Order: sequence, then structure tokens, then C-alpha cells
Amino acid sequence: MNKIKFSHYYGKLYQVPPITQAKLLEAIQIRLEDLSPAFLAYDTDNGLYDLPKKGRYIVLIFAKGENDIFTTLRRDVPHKYEYYVSKRGEVFEIIIEEESK
Repeated sequence: MNKIKFSHYYGKLYQVPPITQAKLLEAIQIRLEDLSPAFLAYDTDNGLYDLPKKGRYIVLIFAKGENDIFTTLRRDVPHKYEYYVSKRGEVFEIIIEEESK
């Protein structure tokens, strides 16, 4: 199964029972400097994860339920965008690294 890791248990991941899987709906290339401060605050739990001020990233949109979505930002490095685009519609196992320490 596909896997995606998170460094912390972010509020956007919260659900009962705890989230273990989500379906990738879309992958969109962006520049961090084009995103609103409100979106960056949402995506990083108000700065829990420190992002650079600018750079090429990918916004991943996941469904964790019927009508419940969340996003995550990933660095846009060679071949990563193509990888995520090829995985649209597939389910990913959610791994929270903070819990495994």
C-alpha cells in the first residue's frame, strides 16, 4: 500500500476512530510564496511544522471520509509530482512518526 508520513498528529488529521488511511484526490504544483498566510497556518497547525518562506511545493488533497478532506504540502523535487499524479484515486496509509518514537 502507498504510505505518507506526517511528523506530528496535526489537527487536520483528527477523526474518531484515529485516521489510518486516506484517498489521494489531487496533486497541484504551487509556490509557497503564492499561498495565503491562512492556508499555511491551517496546513502547519499554526507553525507546528516550519516551512521556508518560498519554494516549489505540491499541495496534496486527501479524502479521509465521505465529505471530509485535508491537504498537506510536500516539496516539489524531481519526479515527486509525477509520482503523486500517478497515485490519484489510490489509498495511502497514514503514518504519524511522532507516535512511533
